[in-house]
Amino acid sequence: IWGVVAILFALSAQLVENLIEFVNIIGSLFYGTVLGIFLVAFFLKKIKGNAVFVAAVIAQISVLLLHLMTIYQIISLSYLWYNLIGCGIVVILSLLFSTLQKATTHE
Repeated sequence: IWGVVAILFALSAQLVENLIEFVNIIGSLFYGTVLGIFLVAFFLKKIKGNAVFVAAVIAQISVLLLHLMTIYQIISLSYLWYNLIGCGIVVILSLLFSTLQKATTHE
């Protein structure tokens, strides 16, 4: 399995200018979501895990879709923005889902 992953990585790496940029792109696809999870865990302790999990899944799918839209030139967005977008989606949706969950349990 790792051999197949390495082959796919090598084939994909030739699509960008250099290996450093490729590694940064791959990292940017995931770092924002992870940062958002940590920010919620450290600073918004009242938010439950379910809200953060759903927000993280939505954020990750959103970032991957943005990347695909950038690849197919539907939009023009630098990969460096994926970090901020992923983090922001996790934090905002976690707050929203937590608020909605509290509102529905108090009724």
